[in-house]
Amino acid sequence: MKGFRGHLAVTLTGGLEEVVTPWAGASLLVEAYRGYGVGAAAERALPKKKSSKGLSQGQMVESFVLLSALGGECIEDMERLREDKGLEAMVGYTLPAPETARQWLDGFYDGGLMVERPLQGAFLPAESVPLAGLREPNRQVVWSYMEKVKPGWEVTLDVDAHLVETAKANARYCYEGYRAFQPVEVAWAETGLVLADEFRDGNVPAGHGIKEIVDAAYDTLPPGPWRVKVRSDAAAYQQEVLDHWQGRGWEFALSADMSPQLRQEIEALSPEAWQVWKTEKEAMIREWAEAPYVPTRHYEKKIASLTAIWPCGCAASKESSLRTVPRCATLP
Repeated sequence: MKGFRGHLAVTLTGGLEEVVTPWAGASLLVEAYRGYGVGAAAERALPKKKSSKGLSQGQMVESFVLLSALGGECIEDMERLREDKGLEAMVGYTLPAPETARQWLDGFYDGGLMVERPLQGAFLPAESVPLAGLREPNRQVVWSYMEKVKPGWEVTLDVDAHLVETAKANARYCYEGYRAFQPVEVAWAETGLVLADEFRDGNVPAGHGIKEIVDAAYDTLPPGPWRVKVRSDAAAYQQEVLDHWQGRGWEFALSADMSPQLRQEIEALSPEAWQVWKTEKEAMIREWAEAPYVPTRHYEKKIASLTAIWPCGCAASKESSLRTVPRCATLP
């Protein structure tokens, strides 16, 4: 059988080799990583190594991609992959030891950016130069996907922040009352690709810097006639943010805070204004309605999508949102 050699470090000739691995499926990931030029982008964007010894920047990034894809939960799990001789033969090098991987990650930390962190209150430091460099491999993934798959020019930017509980002593308390981190990510909803992300302390409000991270997500896309929509919860319900998106010609759908004024508009709606959206289990009917409501400007007319939940046909509660799905405060 004639051998075939791609981007992997092995020649496929059929039959069993001297070493095997339970992670054979990882070969597709490695093939895509190298074929799309992600490793080369990492080499260009990350700081040059002081010594030629050891793994290259592209190989270090590839090692962490494999660690994440194969179920790793901590740096120590790198040892489990390192011991797999079949995986080593597949990628063409020995994966880094946990301590080596940890030292590599330490290179992304810049203590000088943390000197202004207060003892209390939210703080969002600037990215270090190496950390900012990691945007380029991600940009390479997005651009290559666009070139190969051609998904079209529709992009819905989904903005989401979520709490990750932690036992780290230096972690800050979140609004739920426990120590946590609160990373934010912006995903391209039509493809599932993450365009931008930011790791934050648990006490940093989700809406802090949301305009900037959404702009960064859009800048990850290749130039083109994009038709942009933004979808977020109430974290983006800020006049400055909405004006910015409107100025860029973007559409957006957001959850709205349940203010007394908005509640008044909801309660003033006639029963005929509500339209059936969908029926759920136990005869739960969700409905929506449109109401003119402008939180700060009386000369404009914006539309809020409102949702009512009717169990067994009896009015029970209503929710208000600037999204086409229910979200935000509930009317008692």
